[in-house]
Amino acid sequence: MNPLHLITQPLSDLGRAVLLPFKALFVVGLCFAINAMTTPGHWWVKWVALGMGIAVLVAWAKALRTLIVIGLLAAVGLWVHRRYGAEARARFDEWAQRTQPGRSQLLAVLRGVPGVAR
Repeated sequence: MNPLHLITQPLSDLGRAVLLPFKALFVVGLCFAINAMTTPGHWWVKWVALGMGIAVLVAWAKALRTLIVIGLLAAVGLWVHRRYGAEARARFDEWAQRTQPGRSQLLAVLRGVPGVAR
């Protein structure tokens, strides 16, 4: 299984929802021409149109699902930002500044100076 499946599949679903109706029109049109030339009294092309119509509806449903998930993620992200935004960022920045070693401390550890905690 592709490890990037969770990233590439939604993009593929959106692309398929846009392109599949045009592919369906081409396939149904080509089958209609073939049907008209070979057996004009028996219109089997309706089954091709039905199948392609179902495929287009499924593609649109998958694209709608992707758009709903993206919308929900954006709404949750906006809620988290409004709820914890500036204060949480300030606390994180303060923590990161406090826990990151200074350049001199890092060089002392790398040189093996005694008395400097590793």
